[in-house]
Formats: sequence, structure tokens, C-alpha cells
Amino acid sequence: MDYYEFQCESALLSNETRDLLTAYLADIGFESFIDDENAFKAYIQCDIYDANILRSTIEPLEQIVGKLPYTVSQVVSENWNETWEQTFECAEINESIFIHIPTYVPAKPYKHDIIIQPRMAFGSGTHETTSLILQTMQTIDLQGKTVCDCGCGTGVLGIFASQLGASSVYAFDYDNNSVENTIQNAKLNNVENITVKHASFDCMQNCKFDLVLANINRNILVENMEYIAKSLNPNGIAILSGFYSEDASIVIGKAETFGLQIKTIQEKNNWTVTTFIQ
Repeated sequence: MDYYEFQCESALLSNETRDLLTAYLADIGFESFIDDENAFKAYIQCDIYDANILRSTIEPLEQIVGKLPYTVSQVVSENWNETWEQTFECAEINESIFIHIPTYVPAKPYKHDIIIQPRMAFGSGTHETTSLILQTMQTIDLQGKTVCDCGCGTGVLGIFASQLGASSVYAFDYDNNSVENTIQNAKLNNVENITVKHASFDCMQNCKFDLVLANINRNILVENMEYIAKSLNPNGIAILSGFYSEDASIVIGKAETFGLQIKTIQEKNNWTVTTFIQ
């Protein structure tokens, strides 16, 4: 699956504008964001990209922050590894979790050394939400537990769940590249108890898990909250992220309508991770 890349010159953006732009783009399906000294970039799958929707999203934002010159271009799968490796080599989540590409050798040993080979899929640990979810997972006893990784991307969350002692991990994504990438990364990390499917949330019907992980944008979480809630075992836990702090009440409210109780809320740079219990 190919992606479109939205790009805007970083020098034109204040920190507040970056936050607003990320939130506006996430609401219309952009999945991942790269913000460096040269450019702000965002990515959306080709089959859901709509130039008119993008334009109608940017125009009201420009009334708030001023003109935002931007370009949109297609990034084909063959070029994705090169693009990804230019922006990511490694990420130290904390003193025990380290994520890196296969060619990078950590300077010291880590209890959880996770290898991620980019292949047109998102999830490296550099983003605030991924980092917070990984650290939240460390606080949960996963020995012998069943785990579901919704929208698995690179598979980093499912791989970490296996390392923490999960008895089985079920991972799914509607993007074939993510499915293939998760399978590849599981092999790189010698994880054998993960099942990876090309599917959407309805694949969770008639399944039960002790832990559900979902690092996806607000709209998708809200639309599929019923699947998440009904798939949890009694006292099961859901860790949900991928949305801004101002959207937390929307996600929490929807979760509560399906009987989930909020346990913890964590924030980092205006991104939020919520933990619920069944």
C-alpha cells in the first residue's frame, strides 16, 4: 500500500501550530507524523486520501494561524525504507527498553531490546503515544495473559507484550504492509507466539483477551469501542492512545458507555494514553 506525504516547511510553524496541524490531520486519517528542523510531514494511505477534504481542513486552520503553504506527494513502498531510516535509527524508551533498526548496535545491553525493520508501517517508539503505552505495559503483569494489538503497524506493541510474558498475542491491521512488517519484525525478535491477520476491528468478535492495545486516532477508537469493550475478559485491561488531551473526554465517554472504567490517564506533549478496566 502506498502513502501520500503532506509536507510543510518547519520554519513556518510555531509549536502551537504544529499541535493544531497534527490534530486536524489526524482527524481526517493521517496516521503518522515526522517533525524535524527542515519539514513537518504527515502520512495518509492513498486509498483514503481526498484532496478536497484536506483543503477544507486546512482552510479553517489558516484562519487561526495564518497561511500554511504545503505540498502533497506520493511515497511509493520501494522508497519507504530509505525515508524511514533517514529519520529513525533508535529510540531509548527508558533504562530497560531500547528499539532500533537491524543495522544499529546498542552501546549497552537492555532488558528489552526490540528490533524494528521499517516497511511502510508505523510505530517505532519515537512517538509520545507509543513510548507511553510501552511504559504503561511494564506496569501490568502479563505472564500467561492473552493480548490483542489493534492496528499493529510495525508490531512493536505485540512484540513487547510477548517479551513481558504474554501467552499469546493476536495482532491485526487493515494495511497489508503492516501485516507483513509485523510478521517480519516478530521473526527478527524471535517471537513465535504472535498471530498476525489482515483484518479490521470486526475480527475481534467472539474473541476474548486480557489486554487490548490500540494506538490509533480518536475517530477510529470511538467508532470501534464496542469491539474493544466486548473482547475483554472480566477485569481485562484496554490501553488506548493516538489522540490529543482535549479529545480524551470523547474517548473516555465512549468507553464508559460500554462499561469500561477509566483507571489511569497519562499525557506527554499534549498526547494522551488512557488505561481502562472491564
